Amino acid sequence: MMTISEMKKNYKKKDFIVDSFMKSGGLYCLVARPKVGKSMFCLQLTNSIANGTTFLGFKTNPSPVLYISTEMNFYQILDRINQMNLNLTDDNFSLEDQYSNERKLNQMDLQITFKDFYNKGGKFVIVDMFTGIDLNNGYNLNDYQDMGKYVFPYYRDLCKKYGFTILLVHHLNKNNTSLGSTAIDGSVDGIITLKLDNNIPKKVLLNYESRDYAGIDLILKFNDNLTFTVSKFETDDLNPILQLFLNYAIKQKKFNFTASEITSKLNLQITPTAFGKLLNKNIDNLKKEGLHIESKRTGPLRMYAARYEEPIDDYDE
Repeated sequence: MMTISEMKKNYKKKDFIVDSFMKSGGLYCLVARPKVGKSMFCLQLTNSIANGTTFLGFKTNPSPVLYISTEMNFYQILDRINQMNLNLTDDNFSLEDQYSNERKLNQMDLQITFKDFYNKGGKFVIVDMFTGIDLNNGYNLNDYQDMGKYVFPYYRDLCKKYGFTILLVHHLNKNNTSLGSTAIDGSVDGIITLKLDNNIPKKVLLNYESRDYAGIDLILKFNDNLTFTVSKFETDDLNPILQLFLNYAIKQKKFNFTASEITSKLNLQITPTAFGKLLNKNIDNLKKEGLHIESKRTGPLRMYAARYEEPIDDYDE
């Protein structure tokens, strides 16, 4: 048994690779559909960690980075590094790509590469895409049992053995769910999801769920140099997600809802918790648009009552 004093005495704050995002020694997954910007996101993250600069506003703990690519060769990666104006050097960046080996990378390749990278003092590894690594021809990456029992535990063991933080990159399917998604949810320390939304042009929605940190929802702007920045909306503009909600409210006139119900019904690309926070912060802004919101807590849920009235223009006579 331990007393509270002993617990406090022995408590050590978790080291991080990216503050409030990735802890040291953790296993994480980035999922997105093709052409959303997974590789650019990863290279930008690589540059921030390699140089100890902030990533989307979050502090990083500097470390050399190992980038393992199973989809792009080094010509393509170098071209993107140059387009993005990244500051990667021999001391802070290493690449392993299967095209240089002229065959699919396998478990033995990973063991050798990881050991060499460990000897260089590296702490962060990106595997883009992890489905391109031949761990065992008998494993089915669409199967929950294989993913949860063999594939993810293999990478977890590598995290423990070398003290690495590993980010595995994976595809979303047409239904915006990942292959083996249930196994991913139960096997990693955090999942970063990138999605496009036709209602928000030239923007990418980022959702982050983690065991160790609070959830994060961001809207990212894709810049001309292929990098991301957090999008800031003008104060006079209504958040696009709230605009979708307002459009629905105008048609319904009067209705009750919970955050979970409305995000599911309208297929809003945001978690119910984040939507609730967004809604509460914009009660006055919505009121100016004619939408009046009241709320009360019923047990564990917060119930909202919405009523739309055509707003009166102060300038009408």
